[in-house]
Amino acid sequence: MVQEQGLKLRTKLESAKTLKAATGEEESYSAGEMIKVNDTIGMVVEDVEANSEFVLLYEAEKVVAPKATGTGISFAVGDNVYYDATAKKVTSVSTANTLCGKALESAGDSDPEVLIDLIVLA
Repeated sequence: MVQEQGLKLRTKLESAKTLKAATGEEESYSAGEMIKVNDTIGMVVEDVEANSEFVLLYEAEKVVAPKATGTGISFAVGDNVYYDATAKKVTSVSTANTLCGKALESAGDSDPEVLIDLIVLA
């Protein structure tokens, strides 16, 4: 079975919102990785090396996000989705994490991904 890699956008890129940012001397990111650039949470569109510009997807009505796993980390349709900056994944745990969207599908404790509406909330 072929596993899909990189950014998993389920809507047209033209309808999503993006911004350009730059990596530092020690930073590199993979396509689909969730990161926080200043106050903006988003997903890296393409692999990027240190000292390079990249595109960050910060709003999309349907995107598959990397999800934290573990007991109690699950979603029902419509649940709030929070970004865990330490794990660089979404979680259902609000404490010490940043609200970043809504779950568009159910996801259980062991599911590594979830379909979300990535929303600018600040």
